[in-house]
Amino acid sequence: MFVAPETNLRDLSDRFLKTGRAPRTVDTYAQSIRKIIVPRIGDLSVSEATPERLQRFLDAVTEEHGPGSAKTARAVLSGMLGLATRSDALRHNPVRELAPLERMPEGAKPIPLDELAGLLAKVRADERLKQLDLVDLVEFVAGTGARISEACALSWEDVDLEAGTATIRANALRATGKGVIRQEHTKTDAGARRIRLPGAVLGILGDRRVRGGPNLHGLVFPTALGNLRDPRNTARDWAQARTRLELGDYTFHSFRKTVATALDQAGLSPRDIAEYLGHADPSLTMGTYMSKTVGGPKAANALDSVLGA
Repeated sequence: MFVAPETNLRDLSDRFLKTGRAPRTVDTYAQSIRKIIVPRIGDLSVSEATPERLQRFLDAVTEEHGPGSAKTARAVLSGMLGLATRSDALRHNPVRELAPLERMPEGAKPIPLDELAGLLAKVRADERLKQLDLVDLVEFVAGTGARISEACALSWEDVDLEAGTATIRANALRATGKGVIRQEHTKTDAGARRIRLPGAVLGILGDRRVRGGPNLHGLVFPTALGNLRDPRNTARDWAQARTRLELGDYTFHSFRKTVATALDQAGLSPRDIAEYLGHADPSLTMGTYMSKTVGGPKAANALDSVLGA
């Protein structure tokens, strides 16, 4: 894959996307390239991509599209120009000299712990959520802090009811041209983990295992037809339920933050919390290192105390 100093960023981006990445990452990077990078600086040659020019570009993206888009564009440019550096078209990657981006907004807000049991009671009583077979899925996410993409991809071979554990090892996602697929790895390397399940969640899974139902792929939470759930469609169904039941603006990611809060208040260490949630960035759990070992019973017991099953 030859890259020269005179290669323009438009052509470099095409070569960069072919270097092999997860489908969701390719989709995200391709959108940034198509909508933001190429229209503005696609005609620049590799040698013209100086730190000063790239900084002005990212400052403009931050102002017009927000820090999230700028962060993605920076990651793409770093990968592109890293490829150019490895091809000896540059002496060093200019992206490394750029100023830090503004801190991104906090995003989803956690559900107050004293409201969680009441919220789940409304979920269990809702007929529409029962028809969609979403009650158990919501309770699983609320009791484990798993990402919705991880929950949709969970298979029975990854659940040990006797040991009371679940192994998180895959993601469900929609890939361009492929539909919904089960990606055989988690969002990050740290996301692969085995967690001990709260008793309430373990009971739900035990009942679900006995009930059975259509299931073409051995999934714990398939669609009504037994297929892989689309996390985006599932999030949309949850958004409609929140409005219908007046639950507040709590996304699936809100449950993840609530679990972190519950574990923190129960006295678990930042390392324990990171281990349970599978965070990729140590700063998400107070900057401590994360292992991939089994989350201990203390985490499961702490979550049982707030689920109100």
